[in-house]
Amino acid sequence: LWIVVFQAIAVLIGVVTSQNMDWYHTLAKSVLNPPDIVFPIVWTALYILLALAGWKMWEQRKANEGTAFRLFWMQMFLNWGWSFIFFEFKLVLLGFFWILALNFTMLVFIIYAWKNHRLASLLVLPTLLWGSFAAYLNYSIWALN
Repeated sequence: LWIVVFQAIAVLIGVVTSQNMDWYHTLAKSVLNPPDIVFPIVWTALYILLALAGWKMWEQRKANEGTAFRLFWMQMFLNWGWSFIFFEFKLVLLGFFWILALNFTMLVFIIYAWKNHRLASLLVLPTLLWGSFAAYLNYSIWALN
């Protein structure tokens, strides 16, 4: 159920923000910018991992004080919000700072949850790595345009 819900949210965000892809295609991008087909593949995999992390946190919610669970949801809302900031509102520089906040929140979650929720921490780590690359891509778009 967690995977289905997370994938549904991703599809909904994609549908809403896809109308602004013409604008995105006109932007100068880094030479390291992957082809467009890479993004839905990577995000599908990452949302599966994030859904599994959320499920593990939910499964153990009574065993913890809730801070890790709140941090998990904070990073998810930041994650889901970035597409609207960048694609819908075309706020490229704000998108960069948004990703920095997202990455920081993921890092805090990973560190905070490591002791009691190691698997959830590990499941979020690939998103932090991709998020770091995404921050570079976002910054590059801002700098080049």
